[in-house]
Amino acid sequence: MRYYVITGGPLTAEASKIIENGEVIAADGGIDFCVRYGIKPAFAVGDFDSVSSEGLEAIKKAGIPIKTYPVEKDMTDTELALSFIPEEADITVVCPLTGRLDHIIANLQICASLHENGRNIILDDGVTQVNFLAGKDSVTVDVSRWGADTSVSLVPMSKRITGVTTGNLYYPLSDAAIEFGKSLSFSNKPVENASNISVSTAEGLLAVITSKAV
Repeated sequence: MRYYVITGGPLTAEASKIIENGEVIAADGGIDFCVRYGIKPAFAVGDFDSVSSEGLEAIKKAGIPIKTYPVEKDMTDTELALSFIPEEADITVVCPLTGRLDHIIANLQICASLHENGRNIILDDGVTQVNFLAGKDSVTVDVSRWGADTSVSLVPMSKRITGVTTGNLYYPLSDAAIEFGKSLSFSNKPVENASNISVSTAEGLLAVITSKAV
């Protein structure tokens, strides 16, 4: 089963298109997004310091369970939402990947850490998708939604990643090593007519960022 954790922030209509069958959890300001696009979450969680009063009232009227936490806490609302998801579940964190840089970095770090601990988790805002690889790992990403405008960047999240091998990328890598602070593996693209790309690693922590080339 796939769980969708919807956060607050500047999400667009594109984000609503990625939510398919599964269970939705609204994290604080994510309530407003759910109300705007007619998405009914299983429950809402957070300190509710960023949701609008109208959004909060709407889910109360809809009878959606609310789990309230104090503003002064040791976890973000997104972390709280993630803590309710079974370990074996697939997770998509629907969160802005533009805007508040600190929030973006926090969500990337939270999800990367969870993937390191065996969770199947991605981030997606409808425009950009982030997958993670940790240690001996591999991923296949469907790039059909971006078509010929697909951009793929392999972003190191640890000091050194080894055994990097790619499939269906224009600039291929085979058992390569890439390092934190180097841009060798940025701004790649799929080979012509490819509907998916693949990446595998032997060691290290890597983010595979797929988006529409600008």
